[in-house]
Amino acid sequence: MKPIKLIIALSLFTAALYAESSFANARTGGRQADAIESYVSTLKNHTLKHISYPRRALERNWEGDVLLRITIDAEGQVQNIEIVEESRYSNLNREALRSVERANPYPPIPANLGQDTLEFTAPITFRLSG
Repeated sequence: MKPIKLIIALSLFTAALYAESSFANARTGGRQADAIESYVSTLKNHTLKHISYPRRALERNWEGDVLLRITIDAEGQVQNIEIVEESRYSNLNREALRSVERANPYPPIPANLGQDTLEFTAPITFRLSG
C-alpha cells in the first residue's frame, strides 16, 4: 500500500480568518487591532491542533473546504459553531465541527480586549497530496 501524504490546512494563515466582533471595525486603534490579530492567531493555532482527516474521506480521496463561524465567551468556551460554507462531503463538514468541539475550551479572551464574547470565522481546508 502506497503511503498517503496528508495535508490538513487551515487557511487561517491567510487574511480569511478575522475577528468579527463589535470592536473589530475601522475605529479600532492600531494597538487594539494588533492585540486582536495576535489573539486570533492564537485561536487559529489552537484550532489547527485539533483537526483530523476523516477515515472515509481518506479512503475515497475526498477533499474540500468548510467555513465556520465560531463564537467564544470570555473564558474561551465555545458558545456557537455555525457552518457558513459547506464542503460537498458531509464527513468533512462534520469533522470541521468536531475539530472545534475538541478544541474547546479555547484560550480565554485577553482582558485588554475588554470583550465578553468574540466571533471569528475559520476556513478549514482538507487536502490530500502524495
